[in-house]
Amino acid sequence: MPAKLIIILTIFSTSIFAQVDCRKYPDKYIPTDLDDALNYLDCKWSDSDKEEFKSKPENDAVVELHFGTGMGIRNSWGLWKGDSGISKYFRDLGINHPDDMSSIILTSFHRYLNKQDVKIDEQVKYYIAYWKKTKQAEFERKRNDFNEFSINDTVDFLYNFDFISKEQEDKYMDDSCFARGIVLKKDTVDLKLQIQLFESCDEDGIILSISDEYIKKETEWVLKEKDKKEIMRKGEIKWTNYDNWETIE
Repeated sequence: MPAKLIIILTIFSTSIFAQVDCRKYPDKYIPTDLDDALNYLDCKWSDSDKEEFKSKPENDAVVELHFGTGMGIRNSWGLWKGDSGISKYFRDLGINHPDDMSSIILTSFHRYLNKQDVKIDEQVKYYIAYWKKTKQAEFERKRNDFNEFSINDTVDFLYNFDFISKEQEDKYMDDSCFARGIVLKKDTVDLKLQIQLFESCDEDGIILSISDEYIKKETEWVLKEKDKKEIMRKGEIKWTNYDNWETIE
């Protein structure tokens, strides 16, 4: 083997598998990136736990720890909050779901213990492709549901967020009144329906959505109103999400 290649392989091996000074890792330490996470786990796991983990097939080993160790990683390393160094590290790579982050960490640790290349680029590509395919499938499902609506259809409201009153809820439950509208237009891009409401079962109308409203003050977004309700009253015409309604068979 050429000397230059031997040197390169030696440097590569040393950078990945070099002995780590475990004194720098307190118990509640949060890693900053993947290499730091692997070093931390190597320091904190017992030799017997590491041996048991690395001796299992990779997928089995990672799946078995998803709800135990994986949950601990997601919670204690700020992966759900998204405010830690390692969370930012993954988001910069295009990985946004905490489950994916913890799976990559455990998969990489299994490979690390078995002295294999962790192939981070390959792992990242897998999850990005997975979510792209999933989102496309979800969009197609929504489009198929949306295509069930036609102009001039009479549609029933689904009360996805809440009833505006106890009286309205009682009427719905005993089938004495249904909030209904008619489809006037369709937005095939955003999958929205323009509806005119002709029955609300309450003079105060229906609740179309509930969300927090923010306003921008200088460089910050400040909460203006929590759980703001968007109301639609009888006779009004509004664009709404298609999944607030169902067609009448």
